Amino acid sequence: MPSLTPAELWAFARSRHTWMIPTVLILMLAIAFPLIYLSATTSPQDDLHGLPIALVIEDQDDSSSLGAAAQLAATVTRTIDSEKIALTAMTSAELATAMGEDRVAGAIVIPSDFDASISELVAGPLASTRLPEVQILTNAADGGISAGLVTGNLAPVLEGVRTAMGESLLATTSAPDSAPTSAEAVLLSAPFTVSDSAYRELPSHAGFGTSAFYFALALVLLGFVGASVVNPSIDSALGFAPAEMGPLVARRAYRPATRLQTLLVKLGLLTALSPVAGALVLAIANLIGVPTPDPVQLWLFGSAAIAAVGWGALTVFAVFGGGIGALVNTTFFIALAMTSSGGTTPVSATPPFFAWLSSISPFHAVVGGTRSLLYFGSNPRAGLTDGWIHVGVGALIALALGITVTVLYARKRMFTRHPRPAHTEAHLAA
Repeated sequence: MPSLTPAELWAFARSRHTWMIPTVLILMLAIAFPLIYLSATTSPQDDLHGLPIALVIEDQDDSSSLGAAAQLAATVTRTIDSEKIALTAMTSAELATAMGEDRVAGAIVIPSDFDASISELVAGPLASTRLPEVQILTNAADGGISAGLVTGNLAPVLEGVRTAMGESLLATTSAPDSAPTSAEAVLLSAPFTVSDSAYRELPSHAGFGTSAFYFALALVLLGFVGASVVNPSIDSALGFAPAEMGPLVARRAYRPATRLQTLLVKLGLLTALSPVAGALVLAIANLIGVPTPDPVQLWLFGSAAIAAVGWGALTVFAVFGGGIGALVNTTFFIALAMTSSGGTTPVSATPPFFAWLSSISPFHAVVGGTRSLLYFGSNPRAGLTDGWIHVGVGALIALALGITVTVLYARKRMFTRHPRPAHTEAHLAA
């Protein structure tokens, strides 16, 4: 079989038509990828804004004239950084609902015996050394970084408030005729303790709150990679492009399918495969031991997520073609989507751009829906309803855009997918 001579091969390799586009695109990605990943994840504390925290004062057993619980709550509210922490006063019942709906990342809980305990300390510390315990509660389902941000921001505030309250109590009991002893002064200087724990512990094999993220990642990757497999496979089956597998090259007879017909076949194949792929993901999760309390809805949601992401990726291929389309898909469905998913780092601990991007990112919605199904008893308000809406609307937008673009392309003769005459050797060497 004839082949290019060394001189012809060199001429082809140095042609700007050969190297310019891939060079520009690779260098752009070399800038974009580290910029996306590192800017979104390296400084969650500095980027923190509006982390939702509840402040709960339990009904006091003995509401003394001191009103210590109310004073503590007021001091915390005044002291806390309102730009980083969005503090909301709640009752215990409201906190249970907010935690169940994944609306708060954590809480400060002032116990019901706080007023009574502080009154006893002031009356005579040695008569009762029982110090009240103020709790920092974290939402374990939000992952370790979220829990770290909650305790890292709330613990110093409570420590400072405890010191200030201790100084105030010492001042009120320092009259000459009733000055506290050294032991009493030690108790009064730190009138309450601070503890931190999860509001509700996750089941085993939940990956400290990351299993939802990785389950969702598997679904999104199946849709994205599935589209990347289906797209060239159908083109090869139509004879539009050759198919290679190792040393084998298959060239099938060309079928004059339109762009719209080709897209519909690709969408249909991916849709048919999605339920099977979703079932396999669920089966593997169960085999590994990941708890799946609502397997039927998890399978339905997972299958829909795979199909919706796949439809979006196939539409991008239809609009931009295989080469540019692969870069667009990788950037939107993987690079940008992972950093705005909220699966490992809370969205409120990322720069504002990524917080905005989470509102349109399919990955964020899939993580929210999966998290609800795995950790929150399939509570619709814990991200499941939002997940279904995003999946459904995203699929419809992808379908409408794909049909519209392929129909418009068909009206231009220069956009035809039918084979054109082979390029001349002079053009290859240009």
